Amino acid sequence: MAKRILVVDDHAATRQLVRAMLEGDRTEQFEIVEGANGLECLQRYEADGPFDLILLDVNMPEMDGYEACRLLREQGCRVPIIFVTANKDMKDYTAGRGAGADSYLVKPVARAALRSVVGLFTSVGRRPAGGPPAT
Repeated sequence: MAKRILVVDDHAATRQLVRAMLEGDRTEQFEIVEGANGLECLQRYEADGPFDLILLDVNMPEMDGYEACRLLREQGCRVPIIFVTANKDMKDYTAGRGAGADSYLVKPVARAALRSVVGLFTSVGRRPAGGPPAT
């Protein structure tokens, strides 16, 4: 079964690059759903879920990634969330963790690093709210 990933970035080229990197993987199958800002992230999460992973940019119009992440966590979202952003200072990493993210990748992201992190976080399975990882 394909692993479902929500990719949210305000740059269409970045979304397409992430899609190409993941769809080029010969060992895993991915179904990619895209969003262009934090508000679309929330809408796609509700309308098109469940997801195995959310890849989320930070600096976006309408609603930034930190706010989208916080709102998802407040709604009980247990899906792993990884920020994929050009922000690379320790304070940015700390802000991401404070918003509820599970990890942080800095752009430009190498194909191997993206596949490794995606493989790690999608292998734990979907977790029901308040419960252990699904098996």
